Amino acid sequence: MTAFKEDKVDIEYLRSLPIVGKQPASTREEEFLKEVCEFEFMNIKEPGVMHTFSYGNTKRSHNFKFMHGATYKVPRFIARHLESCCTPIYEWRPDGMGRMTKRYTGNDPRFQMRQVYNAG
Repeated sequence: MTAFKEDKVDIEYLRSLPIVGKQPASTREEEFLKEVCEFEFMNIKEPGVMHTFSYGNTKRSHNFKFMHGATYKVPRFIARHLESCCTPIYEWRPDGMGRMTKRYTGNDPRFQMRQVYNAG
């Protein structure tokens, strides 16, 4: 299954989308992130549910629809963006003075993009 069978979106258009978030430190890293690979999308929080999201900035963006378990050809920076979507985890702990304080303990990932390597 291809990512954009219905939309017929050009891969070069996806590669031309701006990298949102942490910017690449070098041109070599930017080339690596813009490489188009095949990924299997996993919706960890809501298995079996389609995930729709918009990626880009105000001038250049695209709406995606990813179904749990399907494979898609997208640039690595889009896969990195999805894997960075997480829910912060907080925990209430006593502070030794008889009060409870809220402390950050980690992240709970929402999505996973597994790169697919086809033999041949």
